[in-house]
Amino acid sequence: MGHFGRKPIQLAWFGVVLPALVLNYLGQGALLLHDPAAIENPFYRMAPAWAIYPLVALATAATVIASQAVISGAFSITREAIQLGYSPRMEVQHTSEKEIGQIYMPAINVALLIAVIALVLEFRSSTSWPRPTVSP
Repeated sequence: MGHFGRKPIQLAWFGVVLPALVLNYLGQGALLLHDPAAIENPFYRMAPAWAIYPLVALATAATVIASQAVISGAFSITREAIQLGYSPRMEVQHTSEKEIGQIYMPAINVALLIAVIALVLEFRSSTSWPRPTVSP
């Protein structure tokens, strides 16, 4: 449950995240019903022209936050796997003398770097993602 506990995470999810996602997806669906050509990029097509740059900044910030969560989660899950005997032992550096959960694992950091580089080299472009084809 992270550093916050079950109740705050549930409140944040059901009070903020879930309603925001539902509104966003309903808005994208309504846009696509109104303008099928918006299928190219419904998220940015929903916004007025003046809001594109702020939306790009917001999406970038969300990406940075999400990547930090993935890194922290990978460190925590790997440490738990080591403690349970499901993963080979590896170096775990504690970055705080006061907080036990603040750790850094160089081997996991390198593995994440290699995975990201491999994905970038494989896809090369955001348009390389396989799109579903409509069969006759």
